[in-house]
Amino acid sequence: MDILMRGKYVITDAGDGEEGILTDGAALLSEGKIEEVGEYESLKKKYPNATIKGNGEQLLMPGLIDGHSHGWGLTLTQRGISLDFLENGLIDWAFMLGLDPELESMMSAVRHLRNGCTTRHHNNWGEEPNLLANAEKIIKGSREVGIRLAYSPGGRDINRLALDDAEFFKTLPPDLQEFTRPMVYYDKKTFVDAYLDLFEDLYTRYNNDEMRIIFGPSWAMGSTDEFMQRVKTRADELGKVQIHMHTLQTPIQKAFGIKKYGKSLLAHLDDIGLVDENLTLGHAVYLTESDIEILASKGASTTHHPSCNFAVRNGISPVYFLHKAGVNVALGIDDKGINDDEDAIMELRMIHRLHRVSGFDLTGTPALDAFDVLKMGTTNAARVCGFQGELGALKPGMKADVILVDLQEIMEDPWISPDLNIAEIFIHRAKGVHVNTVIVGGKVVMEDRQFLTVDVDQLYKEVRKQAAKGISPEQRQFAEALQKIKPYYHKWYEGWEKMDYEPFYVMNSRK
Repeated sequence: MDILMRGKYVITDAGDGEEGILTDGAALLSEGKIEEVGEYESLKKKYPNATIKGNGEQLLMPGLIDGHSHGWGLTLTQRGISLDFLENGLIDWAFMLGLDPELESMMSAVRHLRNGCTTRHHNNWGEEPNLLANAEKIIKGSREVGIRLAYSPGGRDINRLALDDAEFFKTLPPDLQEFTRPMVYYDKKTFVDAYLDLFEDLYTRYNNDEMRIIFGPSWAMGSTDEFMQRVKTRADELGKVQIHMHTLQTPIQKAFGIKKYGKSLLAHLDDIGLVDENLTLGHAVYLTESDIEILASKGASTTHHPSCNFAVRNGISPVYFLHKAGVNVALGIDDKGINDDEDAIMELRMIHRLHRVSGFDLTGTPALDAFDVLKMGTTNAARVCGFQGELGALKPGMKADVILVDLQEIMEDPWISPDLNIAEIFIHRAKGVHVNTVIVGGKVVMEDRQFLTVDVDQLYKEVRKQAAKGISPEQRQFAEALQKIKPYYHKWYEGWEKMDYEPFYVMNSRK
């Protein structure tokens, strides 16, 4: 079925700026691809049998893309877990309520799609049992609801307990050493072999024109050089498959790189040949100026998670400077959006607001504009998900992932100046609840805010049913035992802050 998507305004490609905006335009979708984009009346005459979607008073634009998520479905807040420093969270999250992975994936898909996000990258943590079976369930859940998926298996072959965990282990009393020994001493080579086998299995069966399987070692500081280099070698053999790694997320991680390598973690990754056009750094908060130069020169990317970074007290990624240097920066919600609801539009607004920093240079430091930010949630994010040139814009030959956004409240409450372009209006005023229709691969997933692929009420009932069971006695016992490590854990990191530390953004003045 051919579909003619109609919009009062059409954003075809954020990279084209105002030249990429059409008025009273449309896009013809055929066989899962965008066939033609142009003036509505002309396309209507040319394709008289096409089914028309859109009332002519809406915004038609590419579906948004979340370049970094873990597919939790329910947020930490909904699970009763308080937000704190990431390092504390890595212990506290042991209390986290778990649901069936397929159900989690379906919930995450619903939350993304209803807010206009048509693709998400699911970066799995990667150390739980049944990794293959869980991955299969995650993929199945996403397909059932209809979101496009990039999936990366995660995993750490070192530093699962703490950074420099073998030395940290020595500081623990005998009873805690006995408890934590399996977290520190295990067959690391077998883990790496199993990781690569898992990737090959998933890649062979699921990587195709509609879905991507990419690499996702969980941490740069949780991976040996050998692990990362084996991943890089295989990624390049397969045609530069994307590699996604959490890197320099917290000041403690920055300090770890300096302590271990005498340089930034990113500089070390470059030394071992990892920094390349297929590397994406998740978070990338504590980059140095030279790190940014390396990323720009090698064509690497970062994902930016502004609300998450605030929630877990990471800090602020130097996105203004990354953008200025030409680094590809992509949106990542990381299951911790500002509204606790996976609203990608609000998260883009957070990026737009957050990097409007103060200073004395009133002419030489222009802030990011709406098109810069929209690129982060469309074409830039398509790249880190392995869909570069295929997603994120409404152009012939690209995949038909599109959304219609209702404009009545945005533009008539009570009035909006005609001097603003629709991209600026969208970034300043739109919310996920304004998304009316979502199409993925030419298939209508949501229309008039109603899902056509899944019974959301029934899904919610099943989520509540599973959630009501709570965590098992065994999980609670393990989580409570892990809490006993905290005093030693905190002491371990004392003094790590003694390093050069000059922020990119100075938000106020102490003196």
